[in-house]
Amino acid sequence: MNEGYEEILVKKKTTAKDMLLKGLVIACTVVPVVGGILLVMPLAILIGVLVGFLGYWLLLPSLDLEYEYLYVEGEIDVDKIMARRKRKRAASFSKDNLLVMAPTGSDQLSEYLKRGKVVDYTSGEAGVRSWTLVYGGEDGEKIVMLEIPDEIAQDMRRYAPRKVFFS
Repeated sequence: MNEGYEEILVKKKTTAKDMLLKGLVIACTVVPVVGGILLVMPLAILIGVLVGFLGYWLLLPSLDLEYEYLYVEGEIDVDKIMARRKRKRAASFSKDNLLVMAPTGSDQLSEYLKRGKVVDYTSGEAGVRSWTLVYGGEDGEKIVMLEIPDEIAQDMRRYAPRKVFFS
């Protein structure tokens, strides 16, 4: 690792739900357009084109996701990249607010998982090691899942040795 700085890009796995939504957008576009052409109904054509346009610009980019983690000396920023066109800052986490960091499924996390909702910034691939980080702040606890390399976990241990667990 280069002096506490690393960028990690994680592509979210396409799920069956994502494929179903894409198919639904296509069906809701094609059926009114074809029906409007066959039955000579301009309103149906307009509705089909409008649904297709809105689905293409609003729904489909949110299904093609990548997460970029920027790690700088204990600080982690997570950006959400939608359809390789739009980038949005999803979250920022400080080493000062870290309560617990452990591999996902670890016993050290059980008490925190009962209390809060987990935000998942992983690819969703089976068999890929992920880490769960619990952060505290003014607005309560945040539980976050990330796919970070073990080198970053080792580096985080330098900043919070009693809060980072490897089992």
